[in-house]
Amino acid sequence: MNNTIVLSKDFAAHESAVVDLKSCGLINPLRVLTFQNKTGQSAKFLWQGDIIYNKDKVGYFKEINNDLGIKVNHYEGFITVTNGGGDQYLEGELKP
Repeated sequence: MNNTIVLSKDFAAHESAVVDLKSCGLINPLRVLTFQNKTGQSAKFLWQGDIIYNKDKVGYFKEINNDLGIKVNHYEGFITVTNGGGDQYLEGELKP
């Protein structure tokens, strides 16, 4: 199973970053998106695709656990990661 680092960044409080999954060829298949900070706290989001229309492009990442206070939004192959209330380094990994 190949995991792909999609984000590695120092975030300020409430800062956002956009990741283009589409141009990286990571759209198919989306499964689990995990984030971790330097202290070992983590967040996990599970892909919930729309099987009727197009499960690869239409859907959202459902929050499973979130010790980091981050938010993840998906729109047609792009994700926006918004940090919570404190400064922290985040590393995001996509697991197919």
